[in-house]
Amino acid sequence: MTTRQYLVAGSICFVSLLLFYGITARGKLQTSDEAAVFASGVSLATHGHLAIDDLQWLQDHVNIGERGPDGHLYTKYFPGNIFGVALIYKLTAQPNDQPYVWARELASSATGASWALRVNALWGAIGMTSLLFLLKRYFDWRTAIATVLLIGICSDWWYQSRGLFSEVGAGAFLVTGLCLMAYDKPYASSTALAVSILFRPTNILALPVWAVSAWRKPRAAIGSALIVIAAGAFLCWFNYIRFGSILNFGYASERFGGPFFKNLEGVLFSPGRSPFVYSPILVLAIPGTWLLLRKQPILALICLVVIAAYVFTVARLFNWAGGTSWGARLITPTAPLCGVLLAPTVDYIWKNKLLATAALLLGFAGFSVQMLALLRDPMRVIMEHVATGEIDNQETLYTLRNSWLALQIRSMPSWQRCDLDASTLRAWFADCRQ
Repeated sequence: MTTRQYLVAGSICFVSLLLFYGITARGKLQTSDEAAVFASGVSLATHGHLAIDDLQWLQDHVNIGERGPDGHLYTKYFPGNIFGVALIYKLTAQPNDQPYVWARELASSATGASWALRVNALWGAIGMTSLLFLLKRYFDWRTAIATVLLIGICSDWWYQSRGLFSEVGAGAFLVTGLCLMAYDKPYASSTALAVSILFRPTNILALPVWAVSAWRKPRAAIGSALIVIAAGAFLCWFNYIRFGSILNFGYASERFGGPFFKNLEGVLFSPGRSPFVYSPILVLAIPGTWLLLRKQPILALICLVVIAAYVFTVARLFNWAGGTSWGARLITPTAPLCGVLLAPTVDYIWKNKLLATAALLLGFAGFSVQMLALLRDPMRVIMEHVATGEIDNQETLYTLRNSWLALQIRSMPSWQRCDLDASTLRAWFADCRQ
């Protein structure tokens, strides 16, 4: 295909998914984590600093950060989405607008807030477009497109792209770096990897992407390495200006610990967090891994090493479940890499009707899970059962009957249009207040 044809295909993929994720975006804050990131971005856009002293009331109840040496409160979260929110809010905020309120006023422009809260739709579309180009390097268009659709709308990637957590940006730029590596663009690949680290420092685990680029083009090894090092230096500076220490991320008592193997079992197989529950299509990435190892061993090994490193790191966290979050949030950055491992199975599907049926059923199951979360705010459901003391939070993680997904399903008989967990869809189809 010509460069023009690639650009057309990429543009169609990007615009389509950007609209899809944007229209289905929640357009509102759900958790304290998101509120802290959003408030930091708005503070940067409107006042030129990162302090969020107005959220001290929230800090008094949950840990959203720490006070720095200057006495101001700063969020513990990373610069990726903070800068993304700041940029979009700065470009779209309207004067004399209605304020955006989440418990209390967080922004003076509801219009700017509405656009800024959709920043993950942008990252989600970038990630899937990069996945499309990466897969086209090794497979035909039908396999690449089918795989992108299975990951983009039949996995947890869709849900996470509707919110404001940082994992989507981390995954989007990680797969972009892998894509550029595949096309022998070491400097661009390292730049994408560096940006991904600004969303989640754990993306330093993806250094094999840089290593392969440097191995293929040794002359670019030092220059591309300096780009990644610059990202680490920026994170150190970001920590220093907030907390007075390059090693202080503001997480205070949050730490590594806990029983590793029990946590690992929870990360992979618990009813409340397993990626195979919220993204069942990933089951087919298992045979796909074997197929890819035979055809493209380097690509397969990179994906396997990064995914395994991510899963093991999350399993070492004391809070391995990621707090009050729907789905397998903490391993979301690996979803596009799982898509790479899924592609060989999709490629084989065209020759096997039985496997094609299995893929359709698993894809439909995953799409249905995402639709359940779109039809009703999962946070509302969990608060109705856990915050009231009816069900212990551990039950939502470890029991099938009271897993978050089971609770979501049981809530559906009372569904109303105003329950839609997407601000745009509520405005279009429901006569209710936001």
